[in-house]
Amino acid sequence: MRLAVIGAAGRIGSRIVKEALGRGHEVTMVVRNRSGLDGTADRLVEADVFDSAAVKAAVAGADVVVNAAGHAAKLDDAGFYARAARSVVSALRAFDDPPRLIVVGGFGSVRDGAGGQYADRPNLPANAAPEIVGQREALTYYRTLDDLHWTYVSPPPGGIAPGQRSGKYQLAVDTIGDREAASTLISMEDYAIAVLDEAERAEHPHACVVVMR
Repeated sequence: MRLAVIGAAGRIGSRIVKEALGRGHEVTMVVRNRSGLDGTADRLVEADVFDSAAVKAAVAGADVVVNAAGHAAKLDDAGFYARAARSVVSALRAFDDPPRLIVVGGFGSVRDGAGGQYADRPNLPANAAPEIVGQREALTYYRTLDDLHWTYVSPPPGGIAPGQRSGKYQLAVDTIGDREAASTLISMEDYAIAVLDEAERAEHPHACVVVMR
C-alpha cells in the first residue's frame, strides 16, 4: 500500500511512518521543512498543509493519506485544525479517484459515560482549550463530507505519550463509555498501530474512533 503522511516529522506522524515502513508499505513523508531530516521513507516532500495545491502534488499516487499535521508550538488559534482539514480535503477532491483519508485527531468530541463531550467541560485548561475545541471543530467539518472516505482517529482523554509498542489497544466509536479517563492513556507507538490497522482494513468509514489502552 502507498501511504502519504502529512506532518510526518511530528511525534505522532514519525511513529506512523515507522509503523508503516515496518509493515512493508511505501511511504511518502510530507513535511513543512525537510532540513535536518533523513530519507528513511521512500519519498520526502515539502508542503505546507494550508497550501492545497502543494498537498495535492505531495500525496499524488497515495492509496491512503494520513493527516497528522499539528501545531509546532503553543496553539492559540482554535481554527487551525478546521482550516487544515479544509485544505487537505480540497487537495484530495482534486483527484479523479481520491485516496482514503485518516485523520490524527483530538479527544474534544469524545463522549464520557454521561454522554457529554470533553470540549464542553467547564474550566478547560487555557493552554489546552484551543487544541481540544479546535480538533472538535475539524471533526464537525469532516462529518459534513460524503464524497470522501475518511476516518478520524482520536487519542483518549487520558492522553497520548511516547512509550512502548505493546501491540495492544482498545477501539471504540465516539466514546470511552464508563471508563475513567486516566485509565485510557495510550502510547504513541500503539496509537500508530491503530492508525495502520485502519489504513489496511478500512473498517470505520465516516467515523470517529477512539484508541485506548
